[in-house]
Amino acid sequence: MNPLTVSSDTLFSVLASQTTQMESLSSNSLSKGIERFQSKDYEGAVREFKRSISYAPRSDNAVSTYDFMATAYLQMGRKEDAVNAYRNALSISPNRDDIQLKLGNLQFERGENAKAEDAYKAAVRLNMASTTNLYSLGQFYLATGRIGEAEAQFAKVAGIAPESYGGYYGLGQAHHQAGRNEQAVEQFNTAIEKNPDFVFAYFDLGSTYADMGRTEEAYDQVSILTEKNAALALDLNKYIYKVSAPEFSVGYGISGFGPTMGPNTPVSVLNTALSVPNASAEFSMNFIFSKQMDSSSVENPYNWSITRADGTISGGLYNWGIPFPSTEVSVPYFPVRVTYDYADQSAQVHFTLNQNSAGSGTIDPSHIVFMFSGKDAYGNAMDPKGDQYSGISLIV
Repeated sequence: MNPLTVSSDTLFSVLASQTTQMESLSSNSLSKGIERFQSKDYEGAVREFKRSISYAPRSDNAVSTYDFMATAYLQMGRKEDAVNAYRNALSISPNRDDIQLKLGNLQFERGENAKAEDAYKAAVRLNMASTTNLYSLGQFYLATGRIGEAEAQFAKVAGIAPESYGGYYGLGQAHHQAGRNEQAVEQFNTAIEKNPDFVFAYFDLGSTYADMGRTEEAYDQVSILTEKNAALALDLNKYIYKVSAPEFSVGYGISGFGPTMGPNTPVSVLNTALSVPNASAEFSMNFIFSKQMDSSSVENPYNWSITRADGTISGGLYNWGIPFPSTEVSVPYFPVRVTYDYADQSAQVHFTLNQNSAGSGTIDPSHIVFMFSGKDAYGNAMDPKGDQYSGISLIV
Protein backbone atom coordinates (compact mmCIF):
# COMPACT_ATOMS: atom_id res chain seq x y z
CA MET A 1 0.00 0.00 0.00
CA ASN A 2 1.33 3.37 -1.00
CA PRO A 3 1.35 5.55 2.16
CA LEU A 4 0.75 8.57 -0.01
CA THR A 5 -2.63 7.19 -0.99
CA VAL A 6 -3.77 6.48 2.63
CA SER A 7 -6.82 8.56 3.45
CA SER A 8 -6.80 11.00 6.36
CA ASP A 9 -9.58 8.99 7.97
CA THR A 10 -7.48 5.85 7.84
CA LEU A 11 -4.43 7.67 9.25
CA PHE A 12 -6.50 9.12 12.09
CA SER A 13 -7.86 5.66 12.84
CA VAL A 14 -4.34 4.20 13.01
CA LEU A 15 -3.09 6.98 15.30
CA ALA A 16 -6.15 6.68 17.54
CA SER A 17 -5.59 2.95 17.80
CA GLN A 18 -1.94 3.49 18.74
CA THR A 19 -2.92 6.11 21.32
CA THR A 20 -5.46 3.73 22.82
CA GLN A 21 -2.83 1.01 22.97
CA MET A 22 -0.31 3.27 24.70
CA GLU A 23 -2.89 4.48 27.21
CA SER A 24 -3.83 0.89 27.94
CA LEU A 25 -0.17 0.03 28.58
CA SER A 26 0.11 3.15 30.72
CA SER A 27 -2.92 2.13 32.81
CA ASN A 28 -1.55 -1.39 33.26
CA SER A 29 1.78 -0.04 34.54
CA LEU A 30 -0.01 2.38 36.84
CA SER A 31 -2.04 -0.50 38.31
CA LYS A 32 1.11 -2.53 38.84
CA GLY A 33 2.77 0.45 40.46
CA ILE A 34 -0.14 0.89 42.87
CA GLU A 35 0.02 -2.82 43.73
CA ARG A 36 3.74 -2.53 44.48
CA PHE A 37 3.12 0.61 46.52
CA GLN A 38 0.48 -1.16 48.60
CA SER A 39 2.94 -3.99 49.28
CA LYS A 40 5.48 -1.32 50.35
CA ASP A 41 7.81 -2.02 47.42
CA TYR A 42 8.31 1.69 46.80
CA GLU A 43 11.30 1.30 44.48
CA GLY A 44 9.35 -1.13 42.32
CA ALA A 45 6.35 1.18 42.40
CA VAL A 46 8.44 4.11 41.10
CA ARG A 47 9.76 1.95 38.24
CA GLU A 48 6.22 1.06 37.19
CA PHE A 49 5.07 4.69 37.52
CA LYS A 50 7.91 5.83 35.29
CA ARG A 51 7.00 3.16 32.76
CA SER A 52 3.38 4.27 32.87
CA ILE A 53 4.36 7.88 32.16
CA SER A 54 6.69 6.87 29.33
CA TYR A 55 3.72 5.30 27.49
CA ALA A 56 1.51 8.38 27.77
CA PRO A 57 3.63 11.32 29.02
CA ARG A 58 1.08 14.09 28.45
CA SER A 59 -2.14 12.35 29.40
CA ASP A 60 -4.38 13.15 32.32
CA ASN A 61 -3.39 9.74 33.61
CA ALA A 62 0.22 10.95 33.83
CA VAL A 63 -0.77 13.67 36.32
CA SER A 64 -2.19 11.10 38.73
CA THR A 65 0.83 8.88 38.15
CA TYR A 66 3.22 11.70 39.10
CA ASP A 67 1.08 12.22 42.22
CA PHE A 68 1.45 8.54 43.16
CA MET A 69 5.15 8.70 42.35
CA ALA A 70 5.65 11.66 44.69
CA THR A 71 3.96 9.73 47.48
CA ALA A 72 6.27 6.76 46.89
CA TYR A 73 9.31 9.04 46.96
CA LEU A 74 8.12 10.50 50.27
CA GLN A 75 7.84 7.01 51.72
CA MET A 76 11.50 6.54 50.82
CA GLY A 77 12.49 9.92 52.23
CA ARG A 78 13.41 11.28 48.80
CA LYS A 79 11.76 14.67 49.18
CA GLU A 80 13.60 16.40 46.34
CA ASP A 81 12.40 13.73 43.92
CA ALA A 82 8.87 14.16 45.28
CA VAL A 83 9.04 17.91 44.64
CA ASN A 84 10.12 17.26 41.06
CA ALA A 85 7.27 14.77 40.59
CA TYR A 86 4.73 17.37 41.70
CA ARG A 87 6.29 19.96 39.41
CA ASN A 88 6.12 17.54 36.49
CA ALA A 89 2.43 16.96 37.23
CA LEU A 90 1.81 20.71 37.22
CA SER A 91 3.66 21.10 33.93
CA ILE A 92 1.01 18.87 32.39
CA SER A 93 -1.97 20.22 34.31
CA PRO A 94 -1.14 23.63 35.85
CA ASN A 95 -4.70 24.11 37.10
CA ARG A 96 -4.59 21.27 39.62
CA ASP A 97 -4.96 23.13 42.91
CA ASP A 98 -4.69 19.88 44.89
CA ILE A 99 -1.19 19.29 43.47
CA GLN A 100 -0.20 22.87 44.24
CA LEU A 101 -1.34 22.31 47.82
CA LYS A 102 0.69 19.13 48.19
CA LEU A 103 3.72 20.88 46.71
CA GLY A 104 3.28 23.76 49.16
CA ASN A 105 3.05 21.40 52.13
CA LEU A 106 6.22 19.61 51.09
CA GLN A 107 8.17 22.80 50.42
CA PHE A 108 7.10 24.21 53.78
CA GLU A 109 8.26 21.01 55.46
CA ARG A 110 11.62 21.46 53.71
CA GLY A 111 11.92 25.02 55.00
CA GLU A 112 11.44 26.57 51.54
CA ASN A 113 8.98 29.15 52.81
CA ALA A 114 8.98 31.49 49.82
CA LYS A 115 8.30 28.62 47.40
CA ALA A 116 5.71 27.17 49.75
CA GLU A 117 3.88 30.49 49.93
CA ASP A 118 3.80 30.69 46.13
CA ALA A 119 2.31 27.20 45.95
CA TYR A 120 -0.31 27.88 48.62
CA LYS A 121 -1.33 31.13 46.96
CA ALA A 122 -1.53 29.38 43.59
CA ALA A 123 -3.83 26.74 45.08
CA VAL A 124 -6.11 29.48 46.48
CA ARG A 125 -6.05 31.39 43.21
CA LEU A 126 -7.03 28.26 41.29
CA ASN A 127 -9.85 27.38 43.66
CA MET A 128 -10.89 30.24 45.93
CA ALA A 129 -13.94 28.33 47.14
CA SER A 130 -11.83 25.54 48.64
CA THR A 131 -11.76 25.83 52.42
CA THR A 132 -8.85 23.39 52.45
CA ASN A 133 -6.75 25.74 50.34
CA LEU A 134 -7.67 28.80 52.41
CA TYR A 135 -7.10 26.95 55.69
CA SER A 136 -3.70 25.69 54.54
CA LEU A 137 -2.58 29.19 53.53
CA GLY A 138 -3.81 30.44 56.91
CA GLN A 139 -1.81 27.79 58.73
CA PHE A 140 1.26 28.76 56.72
CA TYR A 141 0.82 32.39 57.73
CA LEU A 142 0.31 31.35 61.34
CA ALA A 143 3.44 29.20 61.35
CA THR A 144 5.49 32.08 59.97
CA GLY A 145 4.17 34.62 62.49
CA ARG A 146 1.89 36.55 60.13
CA ILE A 147 -1.08 36.45 62.44
CA GLY A 148 -3.20 39.12 60.77
CA GLU A 149 -2.93 37.44 57.36
CA ALA A 150 -3.73 34.09 58.97
CA GLU A 151 -6.87 35.52 60.58
CA ALA A 152 -8.05 36.81 57.21
CA GLN A 153 -7.84 33.33 55.68
CA PHE A 154 -9.54 31.63 58.63
CA ALA A 155 -12.33 34.23 58.55
CA LYS A 156 -12.90 33.34 54.89
CA VAL A 157 -13.09 29.66 55.82
CA ALA A 158 -15.68 30.41 58.51
CA GLY A 159 -17.64 32.55 56.03
CA ILE A 160 -17.69 29.87 53.34
CA ALA A 161 -18.40 26.99 55.73
CA PRO A 162 -20.02 28.41 58.88
CA GLU A 163 -21.19 24.98 60.02
CA SER A 164 -17.70 23.53 59.84
CA TYR A 165 -15.17 23.76 62.67
CA GLY A 166 -12.02 24.60 60.69
CA GLY A 167 -12.35 28.37 60.42
CA TYR A 168 -13.16 28.80 64.10
CA TYR A 169 -10.32 26.54 65.16
CA GLY A 170 -7.87 28.52 63.02
CA LEU A 171 -9.17 31.81 64.43
CA GLY A 172 -8.72 30.41 67.92
CA GLN A 173 -5.11 29.53 67.13
CA ALA A 174 -4.47 33.02 65.75
CA HIS A 175 -5.99 34.71 68.81
CA HIS A 176 -4.00 32.45 71.13
CA GLN A 177 -0.75 33.16 69.33
CA ALA A 178 -1.48 36.89 69.53
CA GLY A 179 -2.15 36.66 73.27
CA ARG A 180 -5.87 37.37 72.89
CA ASN A 181 -6.78 34.42 75.05
CA GLU A 182 -10.39 35.28 75.85
CA GLN A 183 -11.18 35.45 72.12
CA ALA A 184 -9.22 32.23 71.59
CA VAL A 185 -11.33 30.43 74.19
CA GLU A 186 -14.49 31.60 72.45
CA GLN A 187 -13.36 30.36 69.03
CA PHE A 188 -12.12 27.00 70.34
CA ASN A 189 -15.43 26.44 72.11
CA THR A 190 -17.26 27.23 68.87
CA ALA A 191 -15.07 24.73 67.02
CA ILE A 192 -15.93 22.10 69.62
CA GLU A 193 -19.64 22.87 69.28
CA LYS A 194 -19.35 22.32 65.53
CA ASN A 195 -17.38 19.10 65.92
CA PRO A 196 -17.24 17.55 69.41
CA ASP A 197 -14.87 14.86 68.13
CA PHE A 198 -12.16 17.27 66.94
CA VAL A 199 -9.64 16.48 69.67
CA PHE A 200 -7.11 19.18 68.81
CA ALA A 201 -9.60 21.89 69.77
CA TYR A 202 -9.74 20.47 73.30
CA PHE A 203 -5.95 20.43 73.43
CA ASP A 204 -5.65 24.04 72.31
CA LEU A 205 -8.46 25.13 74.60
CA GLY A 206 -6.71 23.49 77.54
CA SER A 207 -3.40 25.08 76.55
CA THR A 208 -5.05 28.50 76.42
CA TYR A 209 -6.61 28.04 79.84
CA ALA A 210 -3.19 27.02 81.17
CA ASP A 211 -1.59 30.14 79.73
CA MET A 212 -4.30 32.21 81.40
CA GLY A 213 -3.60 30.62 84.77
CA ARG A 214 -7.01 28.93 84.74
CA THR A 215 -5.44 25.61 85.68
CA GLU A 216 -8.60 23.88 86.87
CA GLU A 217 -10.35 24.51 83.56
CA ALA A 218 -7.23 23.36 81.73
CA TYR A 219 -7.33 20.06 83.60
CA ASP A 220 -11.01 19.73 82.67
CA GLN A 221 -9.85 19.45 79.06
CA VAL A 222 -7.34 16.77 80.10
CA SER A 223 -10.22 14.76 81.54
CA ILE A 224 -12.19 15.08 78.31
CA LEU A 225 -9.19 14.11 76.20
CA THR A 226 -8.45 11.11 78.40
CA GLU A 227 -11.62 9.54 76.95
CA LYS A 228 -11.10 10.79 73.40
CA ASN A 229 -7.33 10.66 72.83
CA ALA A 230 -5.06 9.48 75.64
CA ALA A 231 -1.86 10.60 73.91
CA LEU A 232 -3.11 14.17 73.51
CA ALA A 233 -4.34 14.14 77.11
CA LEU A 234 -0.83 13.26 78.24
CA ASP A 235 0.68 16.01 76.08
CA LEU A 236 -1.75 18.57 77.47
CA ASN A 237 -1.02 17.46 81.01
CA LYS A 238 2.68 18.01 80.35
CA TYR A 239 2.02 21.43 78.86
CA ILE A 240 -0.06 22.52 81.85
CA TYR A 241 2.69 21.39 84.19
CA LYS A 242 5.27 23.26 82.15
CA VAL A 243 3.51 26.64 82.01
CA SER A 244 1.78 26.62 85.40
CA ALA A 245 3.17 28.95 88.03
CA PRO A 246 4.92 27.13 90.88
CA GLU A 247 3.85 27.52 94.47
CA PHE A 248 4.63 26.19 97.90
CA SER A 249 2.87 22.89 98.53
CA VAL A 250 4.02 22.33 102.10
CA GLY A 251 6.11 24.24 104.62
CA TYR A 252 7.34 23.00 107.98
CA GLY A 253 9.95 23.83 110.56
CA ILE A 254 12.96 21.69 111.37
CA SER A 255 15.92 22.00 113.77
CA GLY A 256 13.70 23.34 116.55
CA PHE A 257 11.92 26.20 114.84
CA GLY A 258 8.18 25.70 115.38
CA PRO A 259 6.23 27.99 113.02
CA THR A 260 2.97 27.41 114.92
CA MET A 261 4.31 28.80 118.19
CA GLY A 262 2.63 32.08 119.06
CA PRO A 263 3.69 35.50 120.34
CA ASN A 264 6.18 35.93 123.19
CA THR A 265 7.85 32.58 122.60
CA PRO A 266 11.29 32.67 124.31
CA VAL A 267 13.95 31.98 121.70
CA SER A 268 15.67 29.74 124.23
CA VAL A 269 12.71 27.37 123.82
CA LEU A 270 13.58 27.00 120.16
CA ASN A 271 17.19 26.12 120.89
CA THR A 272 18.82 25.75 124.31
CA ALA A 273 21.97 27.34 122.89
CA LEU A 274 20.07 30.61 123.01
CA SER A 275 19.85 30.43 126.81
CA VAL A 276 23.17 32.24 126.76
CA PRO A 277 23.08 36.05 126.28
CA ASN A 278 24.20 37.23 122.82
CA ALA A 279 24.30 33.66 121.53
CA SER A 280 23.36 32.72 117.97
CA ALA A 281 21.70 29.60 116.60
CA GLU A 282 20.84 28.39 113.15
CA PHE A 283 17.37 27.19 112.24
CA SER A 284 15.79 25.73 109.12
CA MET A 285 12.47 25.72 107.34
CA ASN A 286 11.68 23.16 104.68
CA PHE A 287 9.48 24.01 101.69
CA ILE A 288 8.18 21.57 99.10
CA PHE A 289 7.27 23.13 95.73
CA SER A 290 4.44 22.11 93.45
CA LYS A 291 6.84 21.42 90.57
CA GLN A 292 10.51 21.22 89.68
CA MET A 293 12.36 24.44 90.34
CA ASP A 294 15.49 26.06 88.97
CA SER A 295 18.17 25.00 91.44
CA SER A 296 20.30 28.12 91.10
CA SER A 297 17.23 30.33 91.58
CA VAL A 298 16.14 28.47 94.72
CA GLU A 299 19.64 28.40 96.21
CA ASN A 300 20.12 32.15 95.76
CA PRO A 301 19.42 33.58 99.26
CA TYR A 302 18.50 36.93 97.73
CA ASN A 303 15.45 35.37 96.08
CA TRP A 304 14.08 34.77 99.58
CA SER A 305 12.88 37.08 102.32
CA ILE A 306 12.05 36.52 105.99
CA THR A 307 9.84 39.19 107.50
CA ARG A 308 7.29 39.88 110.23
CA ALA A 309 3.68 39.64 109.07
CA ASP A 310 2.32 43.11 108.29
CA GLY A 311 -1.32 42.19 107.79
CA THR A 312 -1.18 42.15 104.00
CA ILE A 313 -1.66 38.38 103.98
CA SER A 314 -4.15 36.26 105.86
CA GLY A 315 -3.21 35.48 109.44
CA GLY A 316 -3.04 39.01 110.74
CA LEU A 317 -0.25 41.14 112.10
CA TYR A 318 2.89 40.06 113.85
CA ASN A 319 2.21 39.62 117.58
CA TRP A 320 -1.48 39.96 116.65
CA GLY A 321 -0.93 43.67 116.20
CA ILE A 322 -0.17 44.22 119.88
CA PRO A 323 2.96 46.34 120.43
CA PHE A 324 5.62 43.76 121.06
CA PRO A 325 7.89 43.95 124.06
CA SER A 326 11.45 45.22 124.12
CA THR A 327 12.60 41.63 124.43
CA GLU A 328 11.58 40.91 120.83
CA VAL A 329 14.56 39.77 118.75
CA SER A 330 15.17 40.92 115.20
CA VAL A 331 14.42 38.74 112.18
CA PRO A 332 17.07 38.36 109.42
CA TYR A 333 15.72 39.56 106.06
CA PHE A 334 17.76 37.04 104.02
CA PRO A 335 18.58 33.44 104.90
CA VAL A 336 22.24 32.54 105.35
CA ARG A 337 21.95 29.77 102.75
CA VAL A 338 19.43 27.63 100.90
CA THR A 339 19.80 24.11 99.54
CA TYR A 340 17.57 22.46 96.95
CA ASP A 341 16.76 18.75 96.73
CA TYR A 342 15.85 18.04 93.11
CA ALA A 343 14.39 14.62 93.87
CA ASP A 344 12.00 15.94 96.53
CA GLN A 345 11.39 19.35 94.91
CA SER A 346 12.18 20.83 98.30
CA ALA A 347 14.21 23.75 99.61
CA GLN A 348 15.82 23.93 103.01
CA VAL A 349 16.09 27.53 104.15
CA HIS A 350 18.72 28.19 106.83
CA PHE A 351 18.61 31.35 108.94
CA THR A 352 20.01 32.55 112.26
CA LEU A 353 18.43 34.09 115.34
CA ASN A 354 20.39 36.03 117.94
CA GLN A 355 19.70 36.14 121.65
CA ASN A 356 19.66 39.56 123.27
CA SER A 357 22.20 40.70 125.84
CA ALA A 358 19.88 39.87 128.73
CA GLY A 359 19.14 36.35 127.56
CA SER A 360 15.39 37.15 127.53
CA GLY A 361 14.70 37.35 123.79
CA THR A 362 11.22 36.53 122.47
CA ILE A 363 9.68 35.98 119.05
CA ASP A 364 6.35 35.22 117.37
CA PRO A 365 7.20 32.26 115.08
CA SER A 366 3.60 31.95 113.86
CA HIS A 367 3.81 35.36 112.18
CA ILE A 368 7.21 35.01 110.51
CA VAL A 369 6.65 35.17 106.74
CA PHE A 370 8.90 33.28 104.34
CA MET A 371 8.63 34.40 100.73
CA PHE A 372 10.30 33.12 97.55
CA SER A 373 10.47 35.20 94.36
CA GLY A 374 12.55 32.94 92.11
CA LYS A 375 11.60 30.72 89.18
CA ASP A 376 10.88 27.13 88.30
CA ALA A 377 12.81 24.89 85.93
CA TYR A 378 10.90 26.37 82.97
CA GLY A 379 11.43 30.02 83.90
CA ASN A 380 7.98 30.63 85.40
CA ALA A 381 7.69 33.02 88.34
CA MET A 382 5.96 31.95 91.53
CA ASP A 383 2.19 32.10 91.75
CA PRO A 384 1.38 35.16 93.90
CA LYS A 385 -1.30 33.05 95.59
CA GLY A 386 1.28 30.56 96.80
CA ASP A 387 4.66 32.28 97.18
CA GLN A 388 4.47 33.04 100.92
CA TYR A 389 4.25 30.94 104.04
CA SER A 390 3.73 31.63 107.70
CA GLY A 391 2.78 29.30 110.50
CA ILE A 392 -0.55 31.03 111.12
CA SER A 393 -1.68 31.58 107.53
CA LEU A 394 0.17 28.65 106.01
CA ILE A 395 0.57 29.10 102.22
CA VAL A 396 -0.63 32.29 100.57
